[in-house]
Amino acid sequence: MTGPGNNRVDNGGENPGELSGAYALHALNPDEAAGYEAHLASSEQARIEAAELSDTAVALGLATAPVQPSAALKASLMARLSSTPQLPPLQAPADAPAVRAAPDAARTAAEASAGPVTPLAAPSRGSATERARQRWFRGPVGLLAAAAAAVALFVGGAFVGQAFNTDQFQQQQAAGLAQINSAPDSKRASTTTADGHQATLVWSAERRLSALLVDDLPALPSDKDYQLWYIGGEGPVSAGTFDSSGTGTVWRVLDGSMTVGDLIGVTVEPKGGSTQPTTDPIVAIQSS
Repeated sequence: MTGPGNNRVDNGGENPGELSGAYALHALNPDEAAGYEAHLASSEQARIEAAELSDTAVALGLATAPVQPSAALKASLMARLSSTPQLPPLQAPADAPAVRAAPDAARTAAEASAGPVTPLAAPSRGSATERARQRWFRGPVGLLAAAAAAVALFVGGAFVGQAFNTDQFQQQQAAGLAQINSAPDSKRASTTTADGHQATLVWSAERRLSALLVDDLPALPSDKDYQLWYIGGEGPVSAGTFDSSGTGTVWRVLDGSMTVGDLIGVTVEPKGGSTQPTTDPIVAIQSS
């Protein structure tokens, strides 16, 4: 409940802004959703953030190659449906809250290319599991979790971020990705690596930001890193390092400022990176 000098809704004492990620993925219960919508009605910044979260989830989904479910998967699902007892429909209470006007973009994309989903047992309200789930979706880091969950649902695969070193860096990466995907001039270009892995560059010339996403990039030995480069008229300039687990989609917002026309490259370098590339690029995508 809000009150004079109090910018909180009745959601267990949490800051309403921390629920934005869960709201974008329809992960709030009716009471939490109603409280957050009251916050949206009174805050233009909150409405902007909610829209950016939804846009980010959609953009990340589009940046990942769709996976066509196999005929065997469909047959397996249909067999399970036919053998699973169905519960009768629940009667809506008389005082049920109105349907919330939640962002529909992520849901539409999910319905268009949904992959298999493994059901999870619902934790009891207030349990440690439930509190952990709520923390996963909140705040700037919640942007990454929400987008990752959306991509996993869209394509039926995993979405793996870099092993970030600090919470601050995690927040910077999340903010950078949101800025790129919410920019009016946001663009993307894709290619494949020599090993056949899909690589996608997303960027905003106006904001001079870019991010690279690569599917199933192989894991490296512990003494190696992947290193990003801006390659322009003055030669290659380091744009940060990252690693990969070898499965799912790994991504990284590039350090520094992108100039339209730069070639974005990735090389394998010694741990911590090099001042100049020491190997041939495994990924090279031209921005334009």
